[in-house]
Amino acid sequence: MFGTHGARLSAAAGALILGAASWSVAAAAAASRPVAPAAHVHPPVSRGTLHITGTPRDGSIVSAAGLSWRPGRLAQGQRLLTFEVAYYWKACTRTGCRKAADSTVTPFAARHYIVGHADTGRTLRLTETATEVVETNPATFSFSVLRSSRSATTSDTVRAYPTSRPPVTEFINGLPEHVTGSNEENFQVDPPHYATADGHATLRYRIDQARWRRVPRRLVFPTGRLGTGRHRVDVQVTNRAGSTRLSFRWRIVSLPGPTQCHGTCWYPPHLDSSGHPMRWDWQIGRVAPLQRTGHRAVDIYDIDGFLTTAAEVSAIHTSWQARTLPHPKAVCYLDLAWEDYRPDASPAPGAPHGATALFPAAALGNIYFGFPQERWVDFRQLDALKPMLRERIAMCASKGFDAVELDDIEVTDNATGFHLTAGDTKNLLAYTFNLVHSEGMTVLWKNTPALTRWGVRHSDGAVVEECYTFGGCSSWRVFTRAGKWVGEAEYGADHYVCNPGQRCKGGRAFSAFCRTVWAPPYGFAAVKFDVNLDGKVYFPCPRGV
Repeated sequence: MFGTHGARLSAAAGALILGAASWSVAAAAAASRPVAPAAHVHPPVSRGTLHITGTPRDGSIVSAAGLSWRPGRLAQGQRLLTFEVAYYWKACTRTGCRKAADSTVTPFAARHYIVGHADTGRTLRLTETATEVVETNPATFSFSVLRSSRSATTSDTVRAYPTSRPPVTEFINGLPEHVTGSNEENFQVDPPHYATADGHATLRYRIDQARWRRVPRRLVFPTGRLGTGRHRVDVQVTNRAGSTRLSFRWRIVSLPGPTQCHGTCWYPPHLDSSGHPMRWDWQIGRVAPLQRTGHRAVDIYDIDGFLTTAAEVSAIHTSWQARTLPHPKAVCYLDLAWEDYRPDASPAPGAPHGATALFPAAALGNIYFGFPQERWVDFRQLDALKPMLRERIAMCASKGFDAVELDDIEVTDNATGFHLTAGDTKNLLAYTFNLVHSEGMTVLWKNTPALTRWGVRHSDGAVVEECYTFGGCSSWRVFTRAGKWVGEAEYGADHYVCNPGQRCKGGRAFSAFCRTVWAPPYGFAAVKFDVNLDGKVYFPCPRGV
């Protein structure tokens, strides 16, 4: 994953805000430094006048209208990577604005907004922000991010919900597909829309005609584990004006079992021919891979799937030096989070004419913490994500990679905004891992220790981060005990594992790290890297050379 830091440059006060920042992948990955904005990169251009349609009333739908966007004019040598339009709603008084009551976590799909009960008595303010990512130097993969924003405010304040009308609510932040292999779900509903004069509205839910339960205060409730077959969830909202019911039906099918890799596939072994964990290098913060030679040679290069060319993969296979193999193997790094600098990342709707739209707008959730150019993806929307998955994995196969590493698959906490479950993760990964195998490549599991006993059946190895610093290395021995390779990474930014030769006491010593993680019979290919993963720091066990 590439992370970036940058600042928006504000124009004069008014409806239009312009922002520009530039980054280079070669500069760093997780903490890349901003560089001077490239010259003559033009920001997105709007046409028309933004206004809000619909009646601003609790429970009604209002929409953005009147404005269209296109990317700015490109100069010679520049290439548009992605283009997207996001919609941000706020509720305002004379003293200021706050986030609108029922805003979702999917800003690229928020052209329409259901007015919330807490918006009553406030005006609504909408800000449309168009963002373009423009590549300015292919050699270093330098790119500029430019934003333009327009805002509009309703002239009237939000009216109250009609009295004597029964209250209502709606599901928000996504639903499972009507046919899914996930055996458990979380559902989220909006705060009720109701007339205050009719009394506070209460929410209850039930699963498959079971007893009614009160919806928790955070408005998210679980189904628990369910069997295959048809299921139904009901939500009832009630006050003195009456009650209404909201329902959703879906069917659970069995997950596909693991399939064998097609063709003459290479399965990363736990140990190399010398009886030690097969040495690797992780270089996803570089445009082109850097060869390790001599006593620093490695057998596995884990490198960026988009930036690495077929010719570079071929060179690794035919002319690069390996540690124990005739030549190294190449792993195609892919991030399953959305990255706005990838050429397939323009979400639909909002993609410019001729651009790909493989990421549905409603599938893009919260920003990945610390990585402002990335967003979590709603794994429940498997059918909608399949075209993206097929195209990215076919890209790895066409370049000649031996294996695929899938990153950002640990989505079962609230960080995504979608309240995903372990079942949602398994449903997407079972399909994806089998897809990788169908393309003649093996696949590496990434992090997600709670699911390793399931994942070891479907995948052919693993990549683990910081299990020595933060604990949990034992979870991954299920792979090495099965004869499957595990690459383990520690980072200098954690300030825990010392460099080789550095005087440190106890577990912080590099030798202690290697004794614990690399040396045991079921040990891992352990390396200390710089968090940028740009090849500048490489200390492999057992001695760091």
